[in-house]
Amino acid sequence: MLQHDSQGQGEPVVLIPGGLTGWLSWIPHQERLAGRYRAIRIQPIHNELGSAGLPGEPGYTAETEREALRLTLDALGLESSHLVGWSGGGKSSLEFAIEYPDRVRSLTLVEPAAYWILEQLGDGLEDVERVNSLVHGLFGRPVTGEDLAMFLELAGFVQTARDAPSHPNWDRWLSHRMALSWQGEALDHPERTVGELSGITCPVLLTKGTRTADWLKRVVDVLGERLPKASVVELDGDHAHHIESIDAFQRALGAHLTRTQGAQPA
Repeated sequence: MLQHDSQGQGEPVVLIPGGLTGWLSWIPHQERLAGRYRAIRIQPIHNELGSAGLPGEPGYTAETEREALRLTLDALGLESSHLVGWSGGGKSSLEFAIEYPDRVRSLTLVEPAAYWILEQLGDGLEDVERVNSLVHGLFGRPVTGEDLAMFLELAGFVQTARDAPSHPNWDRWLSHRMALSWQGEALDHPERTVGELSGITCPVLLTKGTRTADWLKRVVDVLGERLPKASVVELDGDHAHHIESIDAFQRALGAHLTRTQGAQPA
């Protein structure tokens, strides 16, 4: 069972974070949602152990993440929920929805790190290979400040790696850098096919940032084309546009949840 924090009452909205800073990033969103929903932040295993300074372990897979989420929702008594995932959390939300479509009322995916989709389509391979080469090379070993800076550049958080140490969020990012040690091949490459995306029939909100790298936006666009009930919203900002433009994101999320409120999974 994953670490979790629940606030408010109503339909459950489960907030799944990205692969670096973890569930702290969802605190302001949870506070806003708690007035109308049961807003639940969860902390994936790699965020919890990585932020504690532990290196990634062999055998940590997409299935591990998926089943840890399932066990947590079971323990909370949640038969179905609205899932909201950012980056790595978006990727794990997709995996959960493919495996357990009857447990997902709606999906909200903030630039999901489902790069396996582009790989299978032969789309944007140069950028994907560059990211995979760096991130997979960090698996199971100590992550240095230089490694972190290079990751932040590739993820679009900074213009160049040289800029990273002067960014206002540098100290916070640095303290969570070991979470990157868990991003291995088995986590990034679930045993899925692009064709399985058509089985996600719940309403899906996809968001992307205006300043996000084109290859990251491409994941959102491909999902928007292939998911049966998807809508795409572009907001001002980069890979963290849901934080930079939190008011606009909350309006889009609120409208999405209202449209699907009371709906049961197919």
